[in-house]
Amino acid sequence: MITEYSYTHAPSLQHRKIWPAAIAGLFAGALLASTALAAEPAPRSGGKLVLAQSSFPPCLDLAQSARAQNASRQALDTLLDQDKQSGQILPWLATQWEFQDDGKKLVLRLREGVTFSNGEPLDANTVKANFDALAVYAKEGRAPQASGYLAGYVGADVLDPLTVVIRFDHPKAGFLQALTEKTLAPLALATLAKTPEQRCQGAIIGTGPFVIDQVVKNEKIVLKRRPDYQWASSNAAHNGPAYLDEVTFQTISEGSVRVGSLVSKQVGAIEEIPTEDVQRVKAAGATVVARSAGGIGITLYPNIASPILAHREVRQALVIGVNRAEIIEALYTEYDKAATSVLSSTVPGYLDLSSKLAYQPDAARALLDKAGWKPGKDGIRSRDGQRLQVGVTWSFPGYTPTLELIKEQLAQIGLDLRLNLRSDAEIGGVIRAGNYDLRLSDLTRPDPDVLLAMFSSKFGRGLGAPQPELDALLDQQSVTVDTARRLKLVGDIQSTIIDQGYAIPLKESNTVFAVAPNVRGLWLSTPRWPVLQDTWLASSR
Repeated sequence: MITEYSYTHAPSLQHRKIWPAAIAGLFAGALLASTALAAEPAPRSGGKLVLAQSSFPPCLDLAQSARAQNASRQALDTLLDQDKQSGQILPWLATQWEFQDDGKKLVLRLREGVTFSNGEPLDANTVKANFDALAVYAKEGRAPQASGYLAGYVGADVLDPLTVVIRFDHPKAGFLQALTEKTLAPLALATLAKTPEQRCQGAIIGTGPFVIDQVVKNEKIVLKRRPDYQWASSNAAHNGPAYLDEVTFQTISEGSVRVGSLVSKQVGAIEEIPTEDVQRVKAAGATVVARSAGGIGITLYPNIASPILAHREVRQALVIGVNRAEIIEALYTEYDKAATSVLSSTVPGYLDLSSKLAYQPDAARALLDKAGWKPGKDGIRSRDGQRLQVGVTWSFPGYTPTLELIKEQLAQIGLDLRLNLRSDAEIGGVIRAGNYDLRLSDLTRPDPDVLLAMFSSKFGRGLGAPQPELDALLDQQSVTVDTARRLKLVGDIQSTIIDQGYAIPLKESNTVFAVAPNVRGLWLSTPRWPVLQDTWLASSR
């Protein structure tokens, strides 16, 4: 199952309040006024863009690592795409598709005339070779994300040069969306012949609008425009070659340095703006491009094998004992959104459960009373001599202020939340061993199968103990290729998770970029990643 953990915009450790709403409104009004006065020029070709990113990816091959999405994805296209507004499946390198044999076979018809940047044609034989190679990588443990997408893969058949059939041993309702993910993007046969190590170093040839030209490890990745590109996704604003001649993804790890580089015009765009610098970049004339990530947002997951969290009343008290509005107001920006369901609002099948997530401290206290937890002298409850104390384990320090505020909120209903920050190296072992009460994480994939990855006892850690009723619902939605029936099941799953307190959603994950005043047309894909096909430079800065 898909396991693409994502980085996300998070508040500074040193700051809680962002800026007064009145000042934010003033800047927003000024931005609208200046936008109305300026006539938008037509896009023009040419120029070089430097985009500052926070880290250098450990591997540039998206089949082996999902962390190269910023740069490598510009060189790759996918067989299908997702509408950036609705999340619906769109044609791209494959123009038609049909499930057969109750969802065990998927027939794909490829677009004519598509080539890789080395001149190789995209045909059915190449698509089959890609899936066969990925299946091998998956078995070798080299492609963890693809291994989930290809679970049950039996093989592929070439019907004619532009028609291929992908076969599975069970129905794969989520596979259409999987074909929109860059980890399954077709690679040239010349790339498939490379070693995994060579591919990680940047030997990647795709059908995308840019070509990887230079890789300087831990420093930069340089892309060049492909002049013969003519098959952009319908999500793009234009179909021909990209406008920019060259794009450099420059690694600048310090957030304040990235902001300074943008404000001083050394770079044209930056990712991951520190919360306290949002006003600064806007005051400098930069445009903020933000999007809620498709998937499961920042969420607390209870280990229901834990003695205290085995009780539904305690889990339910946590769900309604967290004040999400206060968290957003105190710690985040206008680009952040409190969770209103298990799934983020950009995932097809999302069900608005905001009424069930409303802050209800009195009702939370009543639940704990009913479960026999009585308030002590310090306000923290106890039962049979046991203190109502629950630990939360996480590894990203940027979430510390959020958890500190939640600790204060839960103390008001009589629960003592203990904060257990662990290192990246430690947390995997802690979770696998089940040595936690609550864990904090998010997961990006704009398809309901993301629920299977996080909550099924058959994949990963799940909830810490099997829940047969929930497992059955998750299994049903994953094999139901009838869209309406599947979405009904997805709604039932979201309601069940919240009603049972199997998750405490906090906020939607998001991506936030800032671009210089002369940089236009940068947009974010359905999951969250930047797309530079339409990006152009309006004038010198």
